[in-house]
Amino acid sequence: MAVSVSLAAMTVASAAPATAQQRRAIAISVPAGPLEQALLTLGRQAGLRLVFPTPLTKGKTTSGVAGEITPEAAVAALLAGTGLTYRFTAPGSVTIERPGVAAAYSQAGGQVSLDTIEVQGETAWGPVNGYVATRSASGSKTDTPLLETPQSISIVTRDQIRDTKAQSVAESLSYTPGVVTQSPIFTRMVDDFTVRGFNVANGNLGTLRDGMKLQSNVYDGGQEPYGLERVEVLKGAASVLYGQLGPGGVINAISKRPTPTRFGEVNLEYGSYQRRQISADLGGPLTADGQFSYRLTGLLRKSETNVDHVDDDKIYIAPALTWAPTAATSLTLLGYYQQIRTRFAPPMPYANTRFNQIPRDLFIGEPSYDRYDSDQYALGYLFEHNFTDALKLRHSLRYFHADVAWDYLSFGGLRPNGRTLNRGVSDRDETSTGFTTDTSLEAKFDTGPVKHTLIAGLDAYRRTYDSHRRAGTVGPLLDIYAPVYGTTFPTLGAVDNGTDTLGNQYGIYLQDQMKIADKWVLLLGGRHDWAESRTRSYANNRATKFDDTAFTGRAGLVYLFDNGIAPYVSFSQSFQPQVQTDRLGNPFKPTEGEQYEAGIRYQPPGTNLLLSASVYDLKQKNVLTPDPVAPTAFSVQTGEVRSRGVELEAKVSFDALNLAASYSYTDARVTKSNNPAELDQRVDLVPYHSFALWADYDLSGLGLKGFKLGGGVRYLSGANITGFAYDVPGRTIVDAMMSYDFAAVAPSLKGMVLQVSAKNLFDKQYITCSTPTGCRYGDPRTVSASLSYRW
Repeated sequence: MAVSVSLAAMTVASAAPATAQQRRAIAISVPAGPLEQALLTLGRQAGLRLVFPTPLTKGKTTSGVAGEITPEAAVAALLAGTGLTYRFTAPGSVTIERPGVAAAYSQAGGQVSLDTIEVQGETAWGPVNGYVATRSASGSKTDTPLLETPQSISIVTRDQIRDTKAQSVAESLSYTPGVVTQSPIFTRMVDDFTVRGFNVANGNLGTLRDGMKLQSNVYDGGQEPYGLERVEVLKGAASVLYGQLGPGGVINAISKRPTPTRFGEVNLEYGSYQRRQISADLGGPLTADGQFSYRLTGLLRKSETNVDHVDDDKIYIAPALTWAPTAATSLTLLGYYQQIRTRFAPPMPYANTRFNQIPRDLFIGEPSYDRYDSDQYALGYLFEHNFTDALKLRHSLRYFHADVAWDYLSFGGLRPNGRTLNRGVSDRDETSTGFTTDTSLEAKFDTGPVKHTLIAGLDAYRRTYDSHRRAGTVGPLLDIYAPVYGTTFPTLGAVDNGTDTLGNQYGIYLQDQMKIADKWVLLLGGRHDWAESRTRSYANNRATKFDDTAFTGRAGLVYLFDNGIAPYVSFSQSFQPQVQTDRLGNPFKPTEGEQYEAGIRYQPPGTNLLLSASVYDLKQKNVLTPDPVAPTAFSVQTGEVRSRGVELEAKVSFDALNLAASYSYTDARVTKSNNPAELDQRVDLVPYHSFALWADYDLSGLGLKGFKLGGGVRYLSGANITGFAYDVPGRTIVDAMMSYDFAAVAPSLKGMVLQVSAKNLFDKQYITCSTPTGCRYGDPRTVSASLSYRW
């Protein structure tokens, strides 16, 4: 639900008929009480956009409405006895007014200056005001309330991304349970996550955009969070919906899309390490009838970082256009271009970083050689057509392309004197593409007391990854305490150690969401996939071929109490092909994931409060482990990794308070392995405990009109590092923000907001490690100030 209050000229459009969606009866429950709150609740439940002058509802109450009823009839029921009337002014948009007001508006030229409130009903892909999203399609591929989804989903809204000043998708998930990321120096260029103990990275491991796979290689470049409406985390095995994936789940980034109302914002930012950034987001209708609407989002950044000679420069631009010729049909074109200019942060050994032996600002490369230059773009569309109220077609398609020049000097080890560093050379030029499409039919029908939402579809994902890699030598050695650059340039070897990879995946899926007597929700789904991969080595021109098929399923059950409590249980599966062979040349089978989960959600009717809790048991089988006959050269498929845990989450958005809180306990460990060193060891990077709390409060009620104060704390306990007796130390990070709305002193400055944000406020020194030699330092304290103007 999005709610905004503004002093504006409200334009009244001519009356429009209700859409098929508004004529279809749905379950609605709006309690009796103040009319304004009732309209807010109805907008959220029915997906309506309601517009009315704020004084119009003052002092008015309603007897509420409940049951199977059309949204149009629900509006009429809420207004009964209030002396107000309504009319549809655009598809899904309703204006509330006094009788005869429309004629007065018309005589005034269509505009009257009024204090208005706009209520935008939430959809699974649309904006949310505050932190509490209540609908998602990530867990079902249909627009479904979270209360009716039998699997854990966490959603980070655009408002939370803005308030916490997230500079990457990884940072946007800092307050989300069950998600662990590496240091910001790595995640500013790479979307790489660990969810419930398992890696979630490129498209084949679980990173999605608008419900479809995006990147073919994890190093294609991270997605820009300013271009996103929300970030959703579906936790656990989910191949039924998306095909080959890791068992941890999916990160689904939802693009900003055109809006039916006109709006805009411009942001200027300056911060630590000469950070200079300008960004803008514009949208609204292009034609008076609302058939065409647009969105244009852009960002330009020039910045240094805490590491010498490492910049953080970016260009991002994302146009979008929606054409809705009728209430039943819409076509949305989505595209973006992104350029990243920075340098890679090579991993370093745990033994040399645990006690800060290596200076935190040390650049171990050569400024004239090292680079990470990523240029990527994507172009696609989302099409939707309602044949009838009960039958809907969805079709989406996207092409993705990335070129990356990625050259760096690596950490080769310190000499016995403890200060002279050997360096290796990695020279990489890579091109990735991804073509994905998804087509489905959604049918709604009843069989006695059972209401079905049946979806059947097919999707495909074709990826290419062409990587040219060369090693080399470089000298002289680097003094880590007094580095001197520019005296050498790497010499590259003649052998290209890269590969050219082509992969295809095709899947068909069927899912039925059955709502029984408006109390039980039973979800059953199944899918069959065909996956193939062809890889050619540039070093020896040898080609390998892998072909796999897999069937995956899921089942879940939810019970809906009248008071907003919804307990659930579920089972889900995943599969992930392996592009390797055993010592006899036989291809490995895909790894298989299975998750059992039980949970409960609580959302009191009519409130912006959502509490969630879950427990789970997640296993990945057919994991590769050393071959007892030739352990250093080959593997066998008898390993297993198991993750068990508990996750708690709270999201709150009240009049003056926004809050996001989470706790997770994760016991992820290797349960079967032929390597004694890793058997029963916890998965690296994954702590037992994590806790996070962010809250911001509007101080106007305390006499400080226009001020908002916010802060957060993030705690992670120590994480395992295989091969060492000690864990990677835990950490507690504190963030803070303060903003001021200039409208508090001058109504003419309405929409102008100053925000000051601090990350790692107390300058905590910490490291993150994914392997014994894969450690990086965390960012020090950074402070930024942004001036925004929104209209």
